[in-house]
Amino acid sequence: MIGSNRPSFLDISALRYGLGKVDMTTHSIIKRDEAPAFTPELHASRPREPLDTPAWSTLFSHYLGAPMMPGHSIERLRNGRDIFPDMLEAIASATRSIELISFIFWRGRIAESFCDALIERADAGVQVRVMLDAVGSRWFGNKLLTRLEDSAVELRMFSPVPNWKIWRMGSRNHRKILVIDSKLAYTGGVGIADEWDGNADRPDRFRETHFRITGTAVGLMKSAFFANWAGIGGRLPEPLESLPIIQPDPAGAPAAVIPSSAAEQWSKTALLFRLLIRSSAESLTLVTPYFVPGRLLAGDIANAARRGVRVRLYVSGRRSDHLIPRWAGRRYYADLLAVGVEILEYDLTLMHSKLVIVDDRIVCFGSPNLNQRSQYQDEEIAVVCQDESLVRTLQGDLDDDRKHCSLIDPGTWATRPLWQKLLESSASLVEAQS
Repeated sequence: MIGSNRPSFLDISALRYGLGKVDMTTHSIIKRDEAPAFTPELHASRPREPLDTPAWSTLFSHYLGAPMMPGHSIERLRNGRDIFPDMLEAIASATRSIELISFIFWRGRIAESFCDALIERADAGVQVRVMLDAVGSRWFGNKLLTRLEDSAVELRMFSPVPNWKIWRMGSRNHRKILVIDSKLAYTGGVGIADEWDGNADRPDRFRETHFRITGTAVGLMKSAFFANWAGIGGRLPEPLESLPIIQPDPAGAPAAVIPSSAAEQWSKTALLFRLLIRSSAESLTLVTPYFVPGRLLAGDIANAARRGVRVRLYVSGRRSDHLIPRWAGRRYYADLLAVGVEILEYDLTLMHSKLVIVDDRIVCFGSPNLNQRSQYQDEEIAVVCQDESLVRTLQGDLDDDRKHCSLIDPGTWATRPLWQKLLESSASLVEAQS
């Protein structure tokens, strides 16, 4: 079925409460429900008031089991020029423990620098645990991984895939987590590879946003690491290492950590995205390299625009490194443009940042993309915080990014050639894997 998702209780809700669904009798992908018990036009146009901090915390607590806790310091790191030196300096400063998960760990100068830094700390007596995804990190033939295996670093590969068992490539560990001494954490979208180095000023250097975090969220990110670590046979510390007591800064930003696992029947990533979008009242900014939302999430985005929310979508354009997801996602453009969503394709290089900003108050960042894989198949980690200063910094970054974007014009898009529409339809056949 075009635009199909896993069945769930929210699919049932879609029939009752007017969420987006596929209309197999028209060319529209997103269709509002026509059930007599609910009038979608009224729902779409009804304005809402922005939620305050207690309301957001209650929302995340009740639906995701992740209340927003106060006391966090969160710093945005823009592009590899800022990200890698900060992470490597933090690794070099570790005195007790390092936990690292990365989806991508490719051969090259950047990965060599991380390899050297991790081995040096392990040789100095620091407990270093590294978990890499076997597919994303190109496990076969990566000599840097052999160096790590032969060192004092504890290395585990997530779900290695024998060459002939291609069906085991489905669920991957897409999380990006670095925890230093249980006091400092990093997450976002960066891959440990030369493609992320520099300042995203040329096509082969990716545009990225990563985050440095202190506060109680650090412990929650460490727990997400160990949930994966134990699941693949990683050795737990014996006896359990003593942990620092973190005293939250009362003036720090409230934040919640939402780990999502493919082992869950319903993905917390999918639910998180839907809660954020459905709770927007004034503005909604979506930033993702791969936009393949599925019918339910696309319906939520459209309904937000219908009720007067200013919706902007930033997505990778002609420099995208995966063409099938690009074309599969573009088939949603017409319906979103029709309700006033502003779509900007970033063309300077690959836009790899992953952000959701709600009402210029709440920001969600981490590893998930707005695509089917992140929602339903992969291990992911997201952080949601209320920090208006951070939001202003990110919006300033996006204002700069806008200079390198192509704004999709609804009229021009409506008259796009037939071959583009055929590519969109063809790509949609495998959008569940995109």
